[in-house]
Amino acid sequence: MRPRQALVLAALALCAGVLPPRPVHGTGEEQESGTEEGEEKETKVKTEEVTEEEGVLVLHGVNFARALEENPSLLVEFYAPWCGHCQRFEPVYSEAAAALRGRPSPVRLAKVDAVEEKDLAEEFGVTSFPTLKFFTKGERGNAADFTGKRTVKGVLQWLDRRTGPSAVLLQDRENVEELISAHNLVVVGFFTSLDGDDVKSFYEVALNMEDVVFGISSSAELFTEYQLEKDTVVLFKTFDEKRTDLLIEEKLDIDILISFIQNNSLELVITFSEENADKIFNSKVHKHLLFFLNGTLDSHKALVSHYQAVASEFKGKVMFITIDITGAVSHVLNYFGLSESDAPALRLIDTDSLKKYAAEAGTAITAETTRALCQGVLDGSIKPHLMSQPIPEDWDKTPVKVLVGKNFDAVVFDEARNVLVEFYAPWCGHCQELAPVWEELAEKYKGRDDIIIANMDATANEVESVGVSGYPTIKYFPAGTERKVVDYNGNRDLESFSKFLDNGGVLPEEEIPQTPAAKMSCDHRALKSILRLRKDRVSVMKRCGQFQYVLGSKCQAVFT
Repeated sequence: MRPRQALVLAALALCAGVLPPRPVHGTGEEQESGTEEGEEKETKVKTEEVTEEEGVLVLHGVNFARALEENPSLLVEFYAPWCGHCQRFEPVYSEAAAALRGRPSPVRLAKVDAVEEKDLAEEFGVTSFPTLKFFTKGERGNAADFTGKRTVKGVLQWLDRRTGPSAVLLQDRENVEELISAHNLVVVGFFTSLDGDDVKSFYEVALNMEDVVFGISSSAELFTEYQLEKDTVVLFKTFDEKRTDLLIEEKLDIDILISFIQNNSLELVITFSEENADKIFNSKVHKHLLFFLNGTLDSHKALVSHYQAVASEFKGKVMFITIDITGAVSHVLNYFGLSESDAPALRLIDTDSLKKYAAEAGTAITAETTRALCQGVLDGSIKPHLMSQPIPEDWDKTPVKVLVGKNFDAVVFDEARNVLVEFYAPWCGHCQELAPVWEELAEKYKGRDDIIIANMDATANEVESVGVSGYPTIKYFPAGTERKVVDYNGNRDLESFSKFLDNGGVLPEEEIPQTPAAKMSCDHRALKSILRLRKDRVSVMKRCGQFQYVLGSKCQAVFT
């Protein structure tokens, strides 16, 4: 999935720093509790015997080949004992293993301690934890990466697609109706022949979209029944227009088929929830219109009809989403500069550019105003809505000058002054670490009329002239009329900052950053992670201070 394919609905950001792994062999105290001082720790001899833990096969370098030979379909998890994501996934994996054992399935689940079994981890290209690989027919060199959801249902669905037919063969109308009645959404490929590249493409898409039920047919009777003249993919659903057709002209393009399914799988107006998160994040529609309402108030709910009346006009261009402010969405409100008292409210965000849009203050929510907002954003007649805090009365009374959206351009583009600005987030641990250095730098240059040291809370203020993709971001605005902006990528210490300023906004050639700034920032470029309600993808990254949710589906693999 491309990083931009996500809903940006929060003031929270993905921390690019990776939590350091805990020692694999434990602390000295942990070792002492298991052995006497000076006593050698007993090493368990590994054999070809394959043992189990809660229904999951335990594999290592000695028995791995045997496990592949004895199990024609084997899903293997490569994990690290210290990895929090692996620990949270362990009971899910065990439950999935038990479910498989309770039905006639040839698939077994297995696991490998990748820290202990470094050779296996390196052989299979394990660079993050947990990594899951699917082996079939005992073939060691042709493992498939697991791409499903890390839930019991997700694991089972993914395996079912790879061990059974990815699309149900439909012979008659009764087959089709049974399939449609059993699911909210079904994709059926009607082909005059089940041979050929188009059918292969259809099966390929079905294989990798395990959330969607697929059927396939070459029945002439069904072509007549559903009024089809050419090969067609039909999407049946229980909502909105009930049926949507994709006519295959010359050949079935995989990307077009995927987009067709994604765009038509969503309701015209979708409620943001944990269940709908994947559909929203996977959509190729990057403009999202958000309707913030209080779901307990009838007056707010009555406005949804206006919202729905316009949604069909912008299908495929703007995604219409409702967000109930009575849920745990305070971070979403903050991101858009809203409070609960502002509801009902509309905001539109372009997840490619991160630009936000709003109707003029006081505009009532009607079908006409909703339509005008969408159309204005699409045709460029509406300018982005930029947040700004009020200008503090004492903004320039301290060595570090306080910038907000409303005074930003006037200060940084002052033709007589060179301005160094830190863009920070209050919750960012790296910003908190930089704060005393920044104060010291400002104190050092407070007597210089030509140099200003400033900062701005980039979570509460937005400016059109500068884009911020991580925290802290440091930019230099040299004096003059050209309105130049220079990125600072040096070390974050007093000496480096001073050399940069004294050298006219250029680091001396010998100044090579020991730690790239990109690795010491809280990053919000990975848009899909900014708001992620799925519990299997969410973790608390305490290293980044007070901010709450980040996408944490992987731990970095470190082999020593």
